[in-house]
Amino acid sequence: MHLPIIKGGSRYKKSTTYFGGINMLQDYSEGELCECSGISHLNFPAITQRQKSETVFECNSPSAMIFGRKECIAAEGELYYDRKKVATLTPGRKNLAILGDKIAVFPDKIFYDTKTGETGNLEGECKSIEGITVTFTKNSITVPTVHSEEKVAVEMLTLPKNTNVFTYSTVTCQDAEYTFSGFKLMKVQELTPNVIFREKCEKNQYRRVVSISEDEKTGNFLVDNELVTVNNCMENFFSQLKSGDVVEISGCKILQGNNKTAQIVAASASALWFSNETFTEVQETAVITIKRKIPDFSCVCSYENRLWGCEGNTIYASALGDMTNFFVYKNLSTDSFSVMSNSAGDFTACVPFGNCCLFFKENGCFKLYGNRPSNFQLTESYGGGVLATDSKSIVSTGGRIIYKGSGGIYTFYGGVPQCISQKLTGITMDNAVSGSDGKRFYISADTEEGREEFVWDMERNLWSKSGVRDIIGYSSYGGNLYRLHPHGVEKLLEETDDEAQWSITLCPFDEDYYKTKNYTRLYISVHLFENAYINTQVSCDNGPWQDVHTCYADEKKYLNIPCVIKSCHSVKLRLSGKGKCLLESITREFSVN
Repeated sequence: MHLPIIKGGSRYKKSTTYFGGINMLQDYSEGELCECSGISHLNFPAITQRQKSETVFECNSPSAMIFGRKECIAAEGELYYDRKKVATLTPGRKNLAILGDKIAVFPDKIFYDTKTGETGNLEGECKSIEGITVTFTKNSITVPTVHSEEKVAVEMLTLPKNTNVFTYSTVTCQDAEYTFSGFKLMKVQELTPNVIFREKCEKNQYRRVVSISEDEKTGNFLVDNELVTVNNCMENFFSQLKSGDVVEISGCKILQGNNKTAQIVAASASALWFSNETFTEVQETAVITIKRKIPDFSCVCSYENRLWGCEGNTIYASALGDMTNFFVYKNLSTDSFSVMSNSAGDFTACVPFGNCCLFFKENGCFKLYGNRPSNFQLTESYGGGVLATDSKSIVSTGGRIIYKGSGGIYTFYGGVPQCISQKLTGITMDNAVSGSDGKRFYISADTEEGREEFVWDMERNLWSKSGVRDIIGYSSYGGNLYRLHPHGVEKLLEETDDEAQWSITLCPFDEDYYKTKNYTRLYISVHLFENAYINTQVSCDNGPWQDVHTCYADEKKYLNIPCVIKSCHSVKLRLSGKGKCLLESITREFSVN
């Protein structure tokens, strides 16, 4: 009798010591990840936790950040520079740009001078009062030097009993200057209605008594009064305008031909001078408006010592070194510049790049070359565009541009943009913002899983997820990258976050054998540090996840985690934990049926 011969399965052993990044494609390499969170490739080819960050400034609801000599942040309806409030802003999303010592803020159209500490309006507007005479000569506009305007506010003033008060019976005012008469020294309890006094008043204020009552609990007297403030509203009337500004004059009714655009030659507090024969002589009593206009920019940047911005389908450049003038056209090299593109759609983003400036629409990109109005040239570059909601995803780093386009994330060296996000196929990103420290590219966007931060290792072409979910902006300075989150600004460090919660799911192991495998051992080589833990799960043939091992480290240790796996075609491995952990290799022992 002959029994059948049973052949023993061949024994195999494979090790993975190279761990790649995320790969959502069907064509993946051994060691790549189909999912991850809270990790980084700081210790490549091993996997470790994400980068650590430290908070450098706390604030609420920040919307934009840029670095001049110090950090400048728009948050809480305020503009902060060097962590101090320097201006008040309107709510909403902001665009910041630096030109020389000045930082421009849009859509508020204000600037902050980092050298002098001055805050001002990019736009300048002066509007006269109806009935006040504005005098036009052939080359000037003049307003009266004085005009008083009275404001009354009702207040309650508390004064101790028997306090001596200097009072007056009458007051006259001319050109914001007071004359008081009927002087008398009175006790506070002797005050009667209509008596005038000046307790706790500014130079241009006085108080008129309405009524007086005694507080029985404190014994003090409560003086109900009218606080009168008189201002010279024509004082420094033209303070927002300066020599060289191009202004738009409107409101003239007697001679409407004086409504025009002209350039200021010289300016004082009460007069503006222009070129000869600019106006026709007349005196106007209507409301005259003189305005230095700034376009309503949706995006801004600095290039060739000019501030550039886009309004609709038009690109504007300021006068050389002057971010307050965009309509100076004198055929000089220092003039402003504007150009309208010949394609449909509005511009959504702009960024300087090498010897040109890039302007994006949702369906295309344009390059602008040149260094003065006479040789500025706009050319359409390629088809890829940037959505308006992704305008802050553009980063210039390492001689290239990286941005979130309509078809993915692209890198651009000057020729044709190359997509770098193929391995993230299937992940939708909206409202993207990005930044770079020169080694890694960071992008935070809204996904189907909520807001997530993705990190691209630029040297190794590896993607990972940091597990940080609330980043709303980035800015780099001095080789460091700073992130904006809802409660302030943090700086990224070149070390791992020992408190991070992390997990990785490796792409399935099929060992290149399309038969059933009997796994006898699975060794996971892990360097576990103090107060950290790791949990191991396996899934066979896409079945349910099963816990196979959990380890807590009371002290620094080096582990080999053995796992026994049933017969299957492929096996998936998920590792998760908290604390500092270094995954170095995974070894499988198996036989093929």
